Amino acid sequence: MTLASAAARGATRHPLLWVALTLSLVLNLCFVAGAVWIRIQGPAPPASPAERLQRIGTELVLDPQQRQAFQRYSEVIRTHMQQMRETVEPLMTAAWAELAKPDADQATAARLFDEAGQARRSLQRELLAPTLTFLATLSPEQRAKFVELFHQRPRSWGPPQHEPH
Repeated sequence: MTLASAAARGATRHPLLWVALTLSLVLNLCFVAGAVWIRIQGPAPPASPAERLQRIGTELVLDPQQRQAFQRYSEVIRTHMQQMRETVEPLMTAAWAELAKPDADQATAARLFDEAGQARRSLQRELLAPTLTFLATLSPEQRAKFVELFHQRPRSWGPPQHEPH
């Protein structure tokens, strides 16, 4: 009896062993390929504010009248977000540029950061009235769902993460 004939005879006696080993090898290769794919692709980019707002509108299951109110509200939000970027970004850029100087003036940087924060808060306060107007069109359940969805922190990957209460 040769070694090859003994191996062939053993293989016919334990076919389940070979199936299990083959299946294990395939699963391990799939796992490694998945890990490599994730490493190559990286995490998905976080949703933009417009995409988040659209997702919120979809999850609220709005009737036609509420959908119109949501479209108006979405437009107000987009306009205010653009205005906030145009107002706050130059202040933040100037503050960081001041900090980058070898002889940075702490008072100037602090003033610029304060101005950026005040501008942001002012623009956020302006959104209170349109937000309340839109929320008035929702049922209590939809209103609670809106607040919950709006306060979820966007993540770069995975399902939305709920804030602890």
